[in-house]
Parts: sequence; structure tokens; C-alpha cells
Amino acid sequence: MLIDISLIIKTLVILFLAVMSPGPDFVMVLRNSLSYGRRAGLFSALGIATGCLFSFTLVVCGLQVLFSYHLFKAAFSLVCGSYLIYLGFMSIRNKSQQQHIEEQHKQSAPMATYFRAGLLTNLLNPKLYTMAAAILTYTEQQHPSIATNIIIIIGQAVVALLWFVCVSIVFSHSKIQDAYLKRERTINILVGFIFIIIGSKIMFG
Repeated sequence: MLIDISLIIKTLVILFLAVMSPGPDFVMVLRNSLSYGRRAGLFSALGIATGCLFSFTLVVCGLQVLFSYHLFKAAFSLVCGSYLIYLGFMSIRNKSQQQHIEEQHKQSAPMATYFRAGLLTNLLNPKLYTMAAAILTYTEQQHPSIATNIIIIIGQAVVALLWFVCVSIVFSHSKIQDAYLKRERTINILVGFIFIIIGSKIMFG
């Protein structure tokens, strides 16, 4: 059972770019880090990573069966590729996330509260499952082994955890937040074009 290192690296890079794209998970970690401190942000990040592990496992198990139908695989590739292209255009047009950051009074709460908040924010985001399916459609086109899929599933959870841990640490400082918001437009445009390229490759690859 061979492990495709090249496919794992390429997929994790795509996943890293997907995780970086501003969305509900990002806003959750950012808000908790700013309002309740670094530990709250870190536990939120752990909850999000746990959600990613569950959702990707669910999608992989379903796709392994459904992809045995070639018509479904072709149709699904078209849908998922189109969705990534849509996300690319939306990212390019995206406005600042600053309006989603609300001022809140600091209050003590068990760290499990922030873990649960991160987990639920991730699992209850319907776009997550389509995104996972779109990315895994790309990997399925390369006919990966079971071991490769397992490494990708675990790897994407680790990538999500590391990214949101960094977000929590960095955005614990208000000056860093201000610097990011000034460059957010450029980051959104860059990520948008990358999603469009990936989506096109899935559709026509």
C-alpha cells in the first residue's frame, strides 16, 4: 500500500489555503481571542480542528462508495469545481470581516465552552462539507491509497489546528489585528484567484 507523498503535500497546501480563507471559523477564533484571551482562542482552535477531522472522515467514507458510479463522479466534479470558482469570486469581492467583530465584556467561562463553540461553528457550517468534498474530489482523481487518505484526513485537522492556533496567538494583540485588516483586501484577492484555478482544474482535469 503505497503512500503518495506528492499528493499529500499538494492536498495539504490546498487545504491550508482553504483554511486561511476568512469565514465563520476565523471570526470565531478571532472574536474569542480578542474578547476572552489567548486560551479561549486556543480551545476554539482545537474545537475547529476536531470538527474538521469528523467532517472529512464523513465525506471520505461517503465518497468512496459514491465514486464507484462514474456519472456521479463526473457530476460531482462539475459541482465542486464550480463551487470553488464561486468561492474564488466571492473571496475577491469579499468585504472586511471587521464588521463581524463585536465588542463584548470579558467574562470567565470553562475552556470547554470555547472548545464547544469552535466545534459547533465548524460542524454547522454547510460550506465545510462542500469544501471538503471539492478538495477530496481532487485527490480521488489521483486514485490515492487508503493510507494516503488517512494521512490527508489527519493532516488537514493538524493544518487547521496549527493555523487557528497561530491566529489566536497573533490576534491576541490588537495592533496586529489592525495591521491585518489593512491588508485583508489583498489577501482575499490572492486567495480568490487560487480557488478559481483549483476549481477549474477539478472541472476540466
